[in-house]
Amino acid sequence: MDKLKKKPQANKSNKNIKRKENINFENLKNDLKKAKEDNLRYLAEIDNLTKRFDKEKEDTFKYAITEFANEIILVADNFTRVIDSISIIKKGSDDSVKSLIEGIDLIFKDFLRTLEKFEIKTIDCLGKKFDPNFHQAVSEEVSNNKEPGEIIKVVQTGYLIKDRLLRPASVVIAKKGEDKKK
Repeated sequence: MDKLKKKPQANKSNKNIKRKENINFENLKNDLKKAKEDNLRYLAEIDNLTKRFDKEKEDTFKYAITEFANEIILVADNFTRVIDSISIIKKGSDDSVKSLIEGIDLIFKDFLRTLEKFEIKTIDCLGKKFDPNFHQAVSEEVSNNKEPGEIIKVVQTGYLIKDRLLRPASVVIAKKGEDKKK
C-alpha cells in the first residue's frame, strides 16, 4: 500500500514540477519581452541624445561668433550716427570735406559687406508691419496716412545672425488718430 500512495505523490510532484517549469518559462518569456522593450527604448533614447548633441554641436559652430557680433554691431551703430551727422555737413561743404565724407561712406559700406560675409544682416523694417519677434516698439505716433502697426521710423537698426535674432530693431509704429466729434 505504501507503494500505491507513493506513486500518486510522485505524479503530483511531477505535475507540480511541470507547472513550475511552465510558470518559469512564462516568466522568462515575459522577462525577455520586457528586456527587448527596454532595450528598444534605451536605443531610441541614445539615438535622440545623439541627434540632440549633433544639433547643439552644429549650433555651437554656426553661432560661435554671436558674442563678437553683439559687440561689432555697436561699431555699426557708431558709423550710422557719424553718417547721420555728416549728412548735415554735406549740404554746404567744400570739396575737401566731401572726399572725407565719401571715404567714410565707403568704409561703412565695406564694413556692412564684411558683416554679411559672416551672415550678420540688418533687419529691413521701415514701412513693414510690426513683428514682436524682430522689432521692439519704443513709441507710437499718430499717423492717419499709415496703417496702424506699420513701422514709420527706425530708432536703432536690428540684426540677424544667420536665421537667429541678434538684436531686435527699435522702432516707432503708427497708430490711428482719434476722431474728436462734438
